[in-house]
Amino acid sequence: MQQALQEAPVTKTSLSNVSILCVDNYIDSLELLKLSLELQGAQVYAAISAEEALRIFATNRIDILVSDLALPQTDGIALLKAVRKHSPPIPAVALTGISDAAVREKATAAGFDRYLVKPVDEDKLIKVISDLVAKNRKLSA
Repeated sequence: MQQALQEAPVTKTSLSNVSILCVDNYIDSLELLKLSLELQGAQVYAAISAEEALRIFATNRIDILVSDLALPQTDGIALLKAVRKHSPPIPAVALTGISDAAVREKATAAGFDRYLVKPVDEDKLIKVISDLVAKNRKLSA
């Protein structure tokens, strides 16, 4: 494991000053995602359910939502709709194991800015997050 970390390519994209809300009901996946993003300088809030995510969202400044779609009780699409009721709107990435085209279309129609299928390349995810946050900040300025 340590050797794999040492051999991993260094990502040039920094996520410093980016606050990310990550939602996944698989704790191991969530912790790995959180660690990966924190190593790039991000402030990461982690939630294992939509309900927990909404509590975090209500009390913290969040720049972007990265959420699985298949969550217990309330799915990722319903979570995004609840988050988008707040102003200003934040970008959102669906990070899911579901590669079905119909689900992708439904998620995109619901407002997810990007749809990424697990496992996702870490550098790609970091670039997507960085680009969406930068675009949103320009629109908000």
